[in-house]
Amino acid sequence: MSAVTQPLVPVLALILAGFLLQRTNFLAPAFWPSAEKLTYFLLMPAMLIHNLAGKKIGDLPWLKILVTVEGGILLSAVLVLLWWASNRDLDGPAFTSLFQGGVRFNTFVALALAENLYGADGLFVAALGAGFMILLINVLCVTAFSLTVTGGARPTPGKIALDLLRNPLIIGCAVGVGLNATGLKLPVALDGILSLSGRAAFPLGLLAVGAAYRAGNLVQHRKTLVVSSVIQFVIKPAAAWWLATVLGLTGMAVCVAILLFSVPTAPTAYILSRQMGGDHESMASIITVQTCLSFLTLPVTLWLMQGLPHG
Repeated sequence: MSAVTQPLVPVLALILAGFLLQRTNFLAPAFWPSAEKLTYFLLMPAMLIHNLAGKKIGDLPWLKILVTVEGGILLSAVLVLLWWASNRDLDGPAFTSLFQGGVRFNTFVALALAENLYGADGLFVAALGAGFMILLINVLCVTAFSLTVTGGARPTPGKIALDLLRNPLIIGCAVGVGLNATGLKLPVALDGILSLSGRAAFPLGLLAVGAAYRAGNLVQHRKTLVVSSVIQFVIKPAAAWWLATVLGLTGMAVCVAILLFSVPTAPTAYILSRQMGGDHESMASIITVQTCLSFLTLPVTLWLMQGLPHG
């Protein structure tokens, strides 16, 4: 199981480091908001452009992969909305944490696992699926914030469109996908700058998550923790398997699709929550708890996947 747990260790280690740095006041309190802003507006978009611009689809069953991952994301979003409709005691900011906790996925963990388990081919398929997912997820999440975190003002289509158009994560996805579709290549120097900048996105984001984490919040946010985790670790992997089977995906592509839907939610969710007025404390708790839970759920998921033909 070392291939399963190994990619999770640095994630938890950085969250713990951020928690300790904040608690010991090793860094000035003003550092953390600045770190969040830098990650959100610069480092994450750089990482998205670099990762999405250079992928080559080739002979992969990209349409089946596309429908599988997008269908799974839309299903999880609908389930969160249906649950919220029957539990309206949850306010808008708390709902956005539930939404992101049930819809987003940790790209770092998913890609690292795919490479460890299935080699370069697995990494390529996972990167393709992740590229399809990232833009839709960010559109859905930004729309959820625009509709529910309004400060008392009724959201308008213009406001929602403006939030989408100026969101740096969506801009990063759009630029990366656009470069890929047109076949344009980034200059080597610029691509190197984006690659180097993007490498700092996850470490800095995870440190910020740890700095915001409060153990006492677990009981307070237990409802969103339980619901988002059930969707993330039970419903989404099952939905990915069902969609992949119905669409006729075979071999390693099925396993990678399930893997993309079996990892914890993304640290990016916390950055977005801070920047768009969500319940960031609830979001930090969900990210940390789901990352811890994945040490138990991922080995179980992979054990169940052993019965699938890898082709």
